[in-house]
Amino acid sequence: MNRSGRALGMTMMMMGVGLLPAACGPASEIDGEIHGPGLEAMIGKPGGQDTNGTPKQAWHTWKGQVVQALLLPLLQADDTLNPGIVGTGILGTPEGEEVFDHTVRCALAKDSVVTHGDSAYTGRGMVAGGSSWAQGGLPLSVIDNVLECVVAFVNDKTDGVEVLLTGLNVVDDEGDHTGFIHGEAVWCAHAGSTLSVNVDVYPTYAFARGCGIDAKAALEQRYCHKVGACGLNYMGYLEFNPACKPVGAPADGQYICNEKPCTMTWLNDPEPDWCNPPPRRRR
Repeated sequence: MNRSGRALGMTMMMMGVGLLPAACGPASEIDGEIHGPGLEAMIGKPGGQDTNGTPKQAWHTWKGQVVQALLLPLLQADDTLNPGIVGTGILGTPEGEEVFDHTVRCALAKDSVVTHGDSAYTGRGMVAGGSSWAQGGLPLSVIDNVLECVVAFVNDKTDGVEVLLTGLNVVDDEGDHTGFIHGEAVWCAHAGSTLSVNVDVYPTYAFARGCGIDAKAALEQRYCHKVGACGLNYMGYLEFNPACKPVGAPADGQYICNEKPCTMTWLNDPEPDWCNPPPRRRR
């Protein structure tokens, strides 16, 4: 996007400032929302786009094996899949295959294909440094970014939800991203030495307002198979958390949290399905 487009987007956003005080609460919150990732339709953010498709139960069953696989070279010298990865069992069930498929999509170079049996898995090159997985295990810093990429697409609604990723280590696919005006959250994954996966999440204030319910509950519904036992750490609103700082314009969605480049998700739906609380059980 050219500079004039960005200026126009900022002008349009600031024109609405006078309407915010009556509707949005204290001035400190208003200021955070304005200067955080706003609804700037004029700006085409650099990032990578994909559809979600990894059920949360499958992810939480196989996420340890994903870490194990990323620590190993993906391929052998003859370009066949590393038997060590096959040995993790991740390709032994349809659910494991789904998780492996999205891991390959995130990490492997665009249009690179790896096969196993009758299945083929194609990379989309979404994470910087991830393509070296073909020849060797990835460093933990890159593994964390690959995990963030996969986490972004975990949701039980597996069809029809488009997600845009932005971040310092997200590869720009040069597509048209102007429709992704709803910043959801920043996700910071941490792979543990025991093959565990913990994720810090910083939702945007705009996301919480759009959902109309507690953001913590909405994100737990989005990601967790068992509340309180899924490794998701709710860190409060992105705009008001001093641990996270934007690099460049906040609307570009590139954040460092606790000195670590993390990954932000953007939606083109102002009220995604996971905003809605689960139905109450009848007694």
